[in-house]
Amino acid sequence: MLTTVAVLVVVNEQISLTDEFWWRIVGGLASGAVFAVAGSLFNESRPRTGLAGIVIGYVLPLLAVAAFQVSDANWFVPWALPVISVLWLSVSAFTERGPDRALQQDKFWWLNQQAAVTALIAGVAFLLVALGIAAIERSLSILFGLETSDLFYRWVLPIIGFLFTPIYWLATIRRLDAFDARALQEPDIVATATGFLGQFVLTPLLLAYALILLAYTLQIVLTQSLPEGMLGWMVLGFVTTGAATWLLLHPAFMRERLLVRVFRRCWFWLTIIPLGLYALAVMVRVDAYGLTPERMMLIAGGIWAALLTLTFLIGRGDIRLIPALAGVILLVFSIGPWNMDSLSRASQAASLDALLARGGVTGPDTKPQWSGAEAARATGAMAFLLQSAAGQANLEQVLASHGVTYEAGQHNLDMFDGLGPSDQVNGSTVFLSLARPPTQAVDVGGTPYLLGRQAIYVDVPATSGALTFALSAKVLTISIPPGESVSVDLVEWLKGNTGNELADPVLSFSLGGIAYRYVLDTATVASAPDGGRSLTYLEGTLFADAAGAK
Repeated sequence: MLTTVAVLVVVNEQISLTDEFWWRIVGGLASGAVFAVAGSLFNESRPRTGLAGIVIGYVLPLLAVAAFQVSDANWFVPWALPVISVLWLSVSAFTERGPDRALQQDKFWWLNQQAAVTALIAGVAFLLVALGIAAIERSLSILFGLETSDLFYRWVLPIIGFLFTPIYWLATIRRLDAFDARALQEPDIVATATGFLGQFVLTPLLLAYALILLAYTLQIVLTQSLPEGMLGWMVLGFVTTGAATWLLLHPAFMRERLLVRVFRRCWFWLTIIPLGLYALAVMVRVDAYGLTPERMMLIAGGIWAALLTLTFLIGRGDIRLIPALAGVILLVFSIGPWNMDSLSRASQAASLDALLARGGVTGPDTKPQWSGAEAARATGAMAFLLQSAAGQANLEQVLASHGVTYEAGQHNLDMFDGLGPSDQVNGSTVFLSLARPPTQAVDVGGTPYLLGRQAIYVDVPATSGALTFALSAKVLTISIPPGESVSVDLVEWLKGNTGNELADPVLSFSLGGIAYRYVLDTATVASAPDGGRSLTYLEGTLFADAAGAK
């Protein structure tokens, strides 16, 4: 109810949509509601828990609401709480340990399968209601000239979506004492369809993808080259899909099938080499560019996948661990000075501190002896720290330790005064970090194939498959073997990005008969005292108009 009220306040623009405090209220109330449902299931499954039941059922939801209001990112980041709450909801009714572990896993699968199906039905029902409301609103407007859009879209639809739809979903979830073991042996049509998806679609795809990763490992060994690009996310998606497939194939009626038996016998062994690749790829990125929240998530995902593999290979596997371990690891990475935000800032600050020390910076008039790569790395670290108030405080401390004055709260990089290599940065250069507005839509219909993320530093070659990127001050050059290349004029592109945001975030080019589109999320621009502007860093997502373009 309170979540619905909060959403209504936001939808009706009673507060600014950029007000972080109000979004924390909405997130906290929504997470608290999920924790409350989980607490109810916990107490239903263990009615004699006493104090633990009171804490989990009543205190924990309130703590979730309060935790979302913690704004000190040095000790807690709340944005993973909604995911943690859903993961806890999935296992909250099945926390007992003992000889009936197999029965607990069967109940876990049964209840979550029921909940997922009824949630899908509730979602479809909401969409049908929304279509009906849209038809009514349009009819009243066209036939009678009545303008009711505010009533329907700002009040009726949010109330149905955030209040009545969840109530309907909760009402359809079966009680725990309604469990019937025959549901896992004599499947209904929904369980049969789910099993078909897992057995004949996901299982062959996963086994084929495992062979691809093994072949890539062999290529790395033969060429003695390190993994690059999106490999980390590719492997994480691979093991996550595998874990989900393992859950789908848990029922006894599925485990009797030949293909399922092969998958369950081989799956966790097949993840060992990909996880080794995964660890190597993440270490390479962290060593080159330091920690960021994105890479912290990769590390968390790797720990989760490695623990699952180890647990199942030593014979202690339990399907309840798949969501439970994920929730625990996310919680650990959200609290304390090691949380994904605080540790990332510490890593970037440490990298910048080392670079300033290596360059001999002892004051605002010192000119460090940096290479192009070192200057680009320092630029990237500073741009990252500028993104938040806590990061600006870290930046202020690091620069102060080297005699450079910077006041937290500045939104440009004028602390670069006097810093940088002699051929790139002079005493009056100002660096601006431009970001693409989160609400800005980019049409990639002409280049529908996603190639992956790509970061490019000035004077530091970057590769993505067969593509090699070289960023100079005003030109981006892309080349492919055996020597074909194309250049993108950044001077003209910069003329369309004169503000503090990326108004035109797209760089387009064609190479080897393939059209590419580089959609930027971030760009660091150096503004010289004579008015000249140049680029020192680009980061975004690469698309192409043909599959296998890399």
